[in-house]
Amino acid sequence: MTVPTCEWLEILEREYLADFITAGGAAVKFVVSDNDQLLAVQGCLREAADQHNLAFVAIDSADARLHMIQDVFFGIARALDWNCLAQRFVETLVEKNDYAWPKPGDAVPMQELARTNRIDITLLRRDIKQWLTKGVLRDSEMTQDFRVAMTQLCLGRMEVPSAEAAIEIPITQWLKGELRAIGALKNAPITARITRHNGRAMLRSACRWLRKCGQHGLCLTLDIRSLGKTRRAAGDRLYYSPGAVMDGFEVLRQLIDDAEHFSGMLLVVLADNTLIGDDRSRSLNAYLALKMRVWDDVRAESRDDPLMPLVRLVPSPFPVRGEFEALP
Repeated sequence: MTVPTCEWLEILEREYLADFITAGGAAVKFVVSDNDQLLAVQGCLREAADQHNLAFVAIDSADARLHMIQDVFFGIARALDWNCLAQRFVETLVEKNDYAWPKPGDAVPMQELARTNRIDITLLRRDIKQWLTKGVLRDSEMTQDFRVAMTQLCLGRMEVPSAEAAIEIPITQWLKGELRAIGALKNAPITARITRHNGRAMLRSACRWLRKCGQHGLCLTLDIRSLGKTRRAAGDRLYYSPGAVMDGFEVLRQLIDDAEHFSGMLLVVLADNTLIGDDRSRSLNAYLALKMRVWDDVRAESRDDPLMPLVRLVPSPFPVRGEFEALP
């Protein structure tokens, strides 16, 4: 009851990455295998993400608290270049409105932008704020605080050192979970910390923002093997109590149920045999709400269906680096 790794990767490329995900769809897949196969899958996904213009982020439950959804978001936020994304959005926005951006890839002060386009700076500033209001602040698919943060980052690409530019550092710290005092964002204004109560909404917003900035979405791998380890086996890395394991499974269940809202996101959960084993405190048997979402009631006698939400992979010849795009 297994699927060859290469066959599963081919199906993932053909049925999901080549069209469905890049068009704005979302999917959650669980993969059970040994360490070598999981590393191979992760490497191929990294290359596929680059090929299909997806941001790629790998999160290990041994380093990030999987049972706290905000920590998952923080891990994603630390892997993204927020200023670069804002730069892409602003350049596209300006050019779409028939203005020229004098230094592609670099921030440009409003005065220089106005001079390049031979327009009064007051009129240009008014136009840009109107464009940002329409393109960002009124986009209800992103949370209000996230919209405000992205607007400030965009303005920061067109301002000399000022109140707007000075807010960039605390905003990126807020996104990454590194901001000590929320008061540093009072000029944004952003009033709420990122917690387990708004973590999923922030993830949805990030997926939306990636697509607005020219990428097709997000390819995310979550290595959950640490959830199956005892305290002794975990060593110096994160240890999950049985209660924390349940909370981690609940986070995964919520991500599955909310998948339709994560535009352009492919989530691949990497696990070992503990996930499908008999341990009633650390396997899927510990949380039937998750098991019912990934475990098929009807299964073929001879082999697994490679399109199932959960598959068990076995070694097979798989593409080496640089060859993933050659898959049929």
